[in-house]
Amino acid sequence: MKQALVFFALLAAYGFSHGQSVAASNFSYWYDPSNEVELQIRPVRAANKIMVRYSLIARHGNPAKYTIAWEARNSYVEQEAIPIREKDSVLYVDEKAKRGVLVLDVPDKPWLLLGRVSNGSKVWTYFKQIESIYPVDGWIETKDGVITENHLSKNQEYTARSADSVKPLIVSYYNTTFPPALPPFAEKEGRNERFFFHDSIFVVNNGEKFLPRKEGLYLFQEDTSTARGFSYRVVKENFPKFTKISELVEPLRFVTDDNEYNELVNANGEKAKFDKVILNVTGDKERAKVFMRNYFRRIELANIYFSSYKEGWKTDRGMIYVIFGSPGDVSKNSGNEIWNYKNYNIKFTFVRSGSVYDPENYVLLRDENFSDPWLNMVDLWRKGRL
Repeated sequence: MKQALVFFALLAAYGFSHGQSVAASNFSYWYDPSNEVELQIRPVRAANKIMVRYSLIARHGNPAKYTIAWEARNSYVEQEAIPIREKDSVLYVDEKAKRGVLVLDVPDKPWLLLGRVSNGSKVWTYFKQIESIYPVDGWIETKDGVITENHLSKNQEYTARSADSVKPLIVSYYNTTFPPALPPFAEKEGRNERFFFHDSIFVVNNGEKFLPRKEGLYLFQEDTSTARGFSYRVVKENFPKFTKISELVEPLRFVTDDNEYNELVNANGEKAKFDKVILNVTGDKERAKVFMRNYFRRIELANIYFSSYKEGWKTDRGMIYVIFGSPGDVSKNSGNEIWNYKNYNIKFTFVRSGSVYDPENYVLLRDENFSDPWLNMVDLWRKGRL
């Protein structure tokens, strides 16, 4: 880390800064759809450098009015930081986003890269841990720039790039339909898939365009015998929204009993049969409308925030987000992410458990004591009160 700090000191326009530690901060705005900005940070490990691709998304207004102040910190508890000058890191700005790249030395020890986004009166902090063993070593881009989300759209053209080599990329395709997360009170831990068996393999040259025609998981690697690479999930063009009746059934598994869910499955996409089940669940036509509108808005948001090798709503964090909503308090450290819902007097802890498919995957620590709060929330959903 000493080498990295010397490097940053040379780049810094001013000396040390002081502020609140990451561990003591509340990052609930990361998952708040009303927040006006979002900073997506995607580190890529090259042979001798760490390249950090970023996108500053402005939901309201011109992204050019926002600035990013980059900082380096040794740990989650450290308050003292070394600034990193943003100059020359911005590649371009359009009407929706400001995009760029930071090129950093490979560190001896992990450290935190913080991006402080400001419009002059407000500040939002986003960060990533920078580590030498980070498995991601490439990226996907379009004519509009690097994709910093974890999903691609079917039937859209993309370019695959490796960080260092001109070697061809071996692409493993997985046609796996991953199941939704288990309830938070389940006796066994959440599913933590670390290795999958591919359905097919094809090759894409570094810098070559490709057109994914099938939905599923795509893992890009130079060497399939290593745990290095980069993956994206290819989804329908309407993602993160679900619009067809057939798409609406599976997400309702969280709030229906076995008989109701089987009826939805057996409806086979027929709207009249589907609507009848939803009406029986809610007991009222107006409540049914409120339920469907609000519930699938949560599904959409979960897909936006948590999609990785599987759809966001199927992940542990996505499941909790759908049922309980945006957390009022989010704290993070090197291994955990904790969501605190003070209005429900409940707290969920997610443990980082990454793999080559998703280095940022988090698994919920399940507890049988979550049963009553979960069932109470499901009951509120079914009554159209959320």
